[in-house]
Amino acid sequence: MELETTSLKLIPLSLEQFARLLDSTASMERALGLSSSGMELDTETKAAMQSLYAMAQEHPACFWWYTNWQIVLKAQNRSVGSCCFMGGPDENGEVEIGYGIHAGDRGRGYMTEACGALATWAVSQPGVRAVKAETGRGNLSSQHVLRRNGFILTDETGQSRFWKLDAQRTAEAPDSR
Repeated sequence: MELETTSLKLIPLSLEQFARLLDSTASMERALGLSSSGMELDTETKAAMQSLYAMAQEHPACFWWYTNWQIVLKAQNRSVGSCCFMGGPDENGEVEIGYGIHAGDRGRGYMTEACGALATWAVSQPGVRAVKAETGRGNLSSQHVLRRNGFILTDETGQSRFWKLDAQRTAEAPDSR
């Protein structure tokens, strides 16, 4: 299964591909037949991904809620970033999305396109009523991605802002893809 937008492919990594990513990004890119991005996971991201990988192993029938989704720029067949969910739907039918884009690929609309496609896919899945996200208060770029995709600010703390996109708003969101 892959998702496609105008300029991107979103590929949910299989357990084998995910293990390769944790070993080295280059290994995962070779396995997918991608051009080299020259990127590697930073320590913090790798630790978070190892946790998700362990959960993906525990939930093979619905691994897409726990795996890394590579964002591939179709024109160059190159990974420009990734998205993931923090697990399957909770008791309220909500899933949390996270994402990151390579520094050299920021400001080109790729994350807006990818986040929109993945959020739309998520709310079309059984048992999912909303997608939520958390941003740092100062992360204006990430907040812009969410706003462009119809997410609504629902709460704020000292360091974070919390966002939500319900299934109904997904259908109403501006088409940024």
